[in-house]
Amino acid sequence: MTRRARVVTGVGVVAFAVACWLPSSARLSAWGAQGHHIVARIAWAEMTPAARDRAAAILGGGQDVFVGAATWADEVRPTRPETSNWHFVDIPVGQPRYDAARDCKPAAQGDCIIAEIDRLRAALADAKRTDEEKAEPLKFLIHFVGDLHQPLHDIDDHDRGGNDVHVEALRGAEGRATNLHAAWDTGLINLSTETEAARAGRLIDDLNTHPADTTIDVVKWSEESHALAERVAYHYAGFSPAGPPREAVALDAAYRDAALATIDQQLERGGARLAALLNALLR
Repeated sequence: MTRRARVVTGVGVVAFAVACWLPSSARLSAWGAQGHHIVARIAWAEMTPAARDRAAAILGGGQDVFVGAATWADEVRPTRPETSNWHFVDIPVGQPRYDAARDCKPAAQGDCIIAEIDRLRAALADAKRTDEEKAEPLKFLIHFVGDLHQPLHDIDDHDRGGNDVHVEALRGAEGRATNLHAAWDTGLINLSTETEAARAGRLIDDLNTHPADTTIDVVKWSEESHALAERVAYHYAGFSPAGPPREAVALDAAYRDAALATIDQQLERGGARLAALLNALLR
């Protein structure tokens, strides 16, 4: 079976291995390692001491282990195909509201990220479960809250969340062609020379002056990301609600500026909201 070539970044070898066997309808990871780590760093900074202590007890380590756990769900994906659809929800272009019957149908590859986050919250709240039994749900939750805030994980335009939209190399002659989903996962973030720790620190500082809405409403969070995908991620030349263009698109300076501002905003929200969830669950 032939597949469309794509640039693989972020989780590197693991992501490439996934690409080699996933069916053409499947998606790859969101944010890449750097983005997921930033969400986790922000969350750790915003968590209460009690929630941090409980997370450390469950995972067997402190901040470094917590941040490292943010990519675990992608790392196990090749051997856990039943988890594939848990990384996203396909709310169609032009439909502003999530419809579980339409967007979260059961399948061999799982249903969707919204349903799975609900199950993970229940697992972590279950007093009968041991810390060992809560480790996997916590690692999944750290990852999936990050995924939910990548706008292209909450939308579809007959293009697998932007995977089928060809994009010209972001670095011009020095780079390689990519796709829209990969550009949002890693390509646009990697244009900056800012380190992971520095970016997380900057976004934490911004949260201190511009707090995010951390009201716990997973469906609302997804619909918010969906709206950003329509307004920003899909605001490229040649977009059509009928599906991706045949030719590669160029992401101009105005698009990149809007995308980078949205990415920072969503990383902040993802981190702050993950902290809110864990503060409520880990007491």
